[in-house]
Amino acid sequence: MKVFWCVMAGLLVLTLLLALRVTGRPRAGADCTSSVIMLHGPHGEPVECVCVAGAISTCFAPGP
Repeated sequence: MKVFWCVMAGLLVLTLLLALRVTGRPRAGADCTSSVIMLHGPHGEPVECVCVAGAISTCFAPGP
């Protein structure tokens, strides 16, 4: 029975680590000193991002 709980605890830890890796984390190097910044999207396209309180709030395709 002890082995069962050790395996279950290990699976829980692995699941939590995978969930942390999969969830989006803030991009390293994004400098939110102004209210609007330009970055590169996941496929290399330019994206315009809005910063609120020093953190990226939302990003969208640039344009009028």
